[in-house]
Amino acid sequence: MKLATRMTLALGSCALVLFGGAGWLQLYNEEKDLRAVAQNEALLLGRSLQTAFENALRDQQLEDVRETLEDLALVDSSVAVFVYGADGQLMGASAHAKPSQAGLHVAKQARASHEPVIEFLPEHKPETLRLSLGLAVESALGTPFVVLEKTLVELQRDLSVTRRNIWLTTLLYVLATASLTFVLMRHYVGLPLWRMVSNMKRVRAGDLSISPEVSQGDEVGEAKKEFEYLVKDLEAARASADKEFEARRHMERALQNAEKLITLGHLSAVMAHEIGSPLQILEGRARALEKHADDAAATRRIAAMLVTQTERITRLVSQMRSITKRPPTMRALVDAHTSVLAVVALLELEARRRQVEIRVTCRGRIQVFVDADQLQQISLNLIRNALDASPPQSTVHVNLGGDEELFLLEISDEGPGIPEADRPHLFEAFFTTKADRGVSGLGLSVVKSLVQENGGKVAFVEGTSSGCVVRVTLPRQES
Repeated sequence: MKLATRMTLALGSCALVLFGGAGWLQLYNEEKDLRAVAQNEALLLGRSLQTAFENALRDQQLEDVRETLEDLALVDSSVAVFVYGADGQLMGASAHAKPSQAGLHVAKQARASHEPVIEFLPEHKPETLRLSLGLAVESALGTPFVVLEKTLVELQRDLSVTRRNIWLTTLLYVLATASLTFVLMRHYVGLPLWRMVSNMKRVRAGDLSISPEVSQGDEVGEAKKEFEYLVKDLEAARASADKEFEARRHMERALQNAEKLITLGHLSAVMAHEIGSPLQILEGRARALEKHADDAAATRRIAAMLVTQTERITRLVSQMRSITKRPPTMRALVDAHTSVLAVVALLELEARRRQVEIRVTCRGRIQVFVDADQLQQISLNLIRNALDASPPQSTVHVNLGGDEELFLLEISDEGPGIPEADRPHLFEAFFTTKADRGVSGLGLSVVKSLVQENGGKVAFVEGTSSGCVVRVTLPRQES
């Protein structure tokens, strides 16, 4: 329900109660006053008739009583007068008046108490006023008495007019109050709040260009003014946020470019170092080959050195290419056990040469949603790292497991472990603890990148007493 409607109903109800109550009180007082007037008039007339009848009865002039009654009927037809003797017999009555037993009974009570008895009949909406008076004329049978009955038609008519006027005035007042309240509430409260709500909806939709309105000098006007200030502050904050966002974007781009330059410089330094050394060896051996061209044994020995250094350069370039450019990930449901066993078969020869056993543990057939080639590359890099760290006569454990949501690949060795200071940098590109053996430090970086592309995580397990444990988790289902 609208605020204007609620206020209209509330004020209209209050006006109806207050004005109706005042009207009812006025009607009550009006009826009370009219009854008092009618009673006083009846008493005045009754006293006059009492005196006249007492004189006539003392003088035994019954004809005077009848004449008085006839004259009274001509003067006021709304009054009926009855004169009873001491024995209760009707001695006279005004024209067309009919006595009643109830009036006779009340008159006898008045005679006994020697006080006038007045009653309104009926009590709620009286139509007749009855006055009973005893006459101060003694006889052997007792005291005669008079009964006066006055019709109250005029009183009821006046009350009906007053009642109608009160209710009509109350209705008009309530309608005027309700209409005026509705119009004022609609104009000064409803419409401004409706415009404010419309502006709030526009602001919530992102449009801050609200039009200023004529200010009101009340609470609604203050609320509108504060809302306009709030929108202006919001607009300024949005402009400031846009500027900060744009500045942050420029900074991020600059940082990305700087990071690329740093990576490129680092990569160039590594390439210069890693490729420069074999090239120097190649150059020296090539010159030695030129000098000993006729020595077959020296030629074969130098050629073997050339092949070794060339393979070293080829491996380094291949690793660089795997970092800078990889084919798109093609994920599908893969039998993890079969894929890992294929990698283990490739490394069996190298493991025997190092006198290291590779032991695979798998809890049943495991399906995992992953790129098959990338899963084998992850397994290959991690198992090869474990072989490099394992001493002779040790074992590399490859455990496959997990639950309904995650696939777990855990590879552990019995090597010397990883120093505490090196653990935070293990997955950084170009970080290596085996630089003296020609390792570029890109293997674990590639592993982390491949695992993340397949929606998984890779980490070294801390707290082991000896060796190193690497744990890879991958989602088993497509997400």
